[in-house]
Amino acid sequence: MKLQVKREPFLAALSVAATIAPTRGVRSNLRNALLVADKDGALEVRATDMEVGVRYRLQAESVQDPVSVCLPCQTLAGLLSECTEELAVLETDGPKGILSLGRDRFEILGQEASDFPEIPEMGADATIPIPAAELAAMIDRTIFAAAHEQGRYAINGLYILVKEKLLEIVATDGRRLAYCKRKLKSTTALENGVIIPVKMMQEVRKLCDQVPKGQEAELAVRGRSVLFRGGNLTLSSVLIEGIFPKYQQVIPKDADREITFKREELMHALRKAMYLTSEESRSVNFTFTEGTCLLEARCPEKGTASVTVEVEYKGEKTGIAFNSQYLQDSLRALTAEKVRLEMKDPSRPGVIREGADYLYVLMPVNPKEP
Repeated sequence: MKLQVKREPFLAALSVAATIAPTRGVRSNLRNALLVADKDGALEVRATDMEVGVRYRLQAESVQDPVSVCLPCQTLAGLLSECTEELAVLETDGPKGILSLGRDRFEILGQEASDFPEIPEMGADATIPIPAAELAAMIDRTIFAAAHEQGRYAINGLYILVKEKLLEIVATDGRRLAYCKRKLKSTTALENGVIIPVKMMQEVRKLCDQVPKGQEAELAVRGRSVLFRGGNLTLSSVLIEGIFPKYQQVIPKDADREITFKREELMHALRKAMYLTSEESRSVNFTFTEGTCLLEARCPEKGTASVTVEVEYKGEKTGIAFNSQYLQDSLRALTAEKVRLEMKDPSRPGVIREGADYLYVLMPVNPKEP
């Protein structure tokens, strides 16, 4: 094969592949990208770590005698990034690639394309279109709440459900739960819901940034695989098997107290109080009186903190204690000027809400803890 391709789009494709391909400790062929070209000039760069797979399509300037070749994507991407020529030429000699950029020439040892694992394709079946910007925002608002624990596979991912044109994304680690929903135009459903690994959703979040403004990403489930497509990219991953918790039962329905905060002010107050929390609990006590909230932190090795912020609250004096880091995770992901806390008593979960489409359930910390 001999192909001519513009250096910058080729580098973009290989850079994405390099983020997926493992660099050590696994089968050596997984460190490579599979380059597949056809006589019409279409070039596809593929990579996988056996958990997440990527297909990146671009158009070459010309392709002669198309064959597939497996070459190390880190090496190719590094060489392309160091050069400034507009056009790159890649020839193959068996499993070896010969890359030419201007007067520079590099012979790169690769492997047989037949040894590269299969990566699922999107196919022609029905897909679920989702505005890429909205999908990105939903991931940002939920992914931090997913678990990262061995043996709890069902919550080591994000749960996605599409029913009656409503897309729901949920994540939980057992101590908190983030829930986001959006109305879609699509009539295609995913009523049983699927659990998608965190790593896959991190890559999907990057994919959303590659989609031109105002355009959509596509979601499809093919057997035990999930696929997302946007722009030139298609990502795939094996689904997590297991039963996701019945999250609707976790959301408190009997809250009788509402406190509205200015989000930026609350984050600033939290950051100050966190300097005097212990590394183990990160506990901050919140005491609400009419119009104000007192944040208190105590650590025997550091000292104490008392920070006051104005709030919208009318009612009896009440309080609750939260892990300040968990609370800050949610506030950082939101964009509204104001957020609302709903609660019942210090022993029951609190709920942070942003509008009608987002909520964050947070278990309280034992008030007796430092």
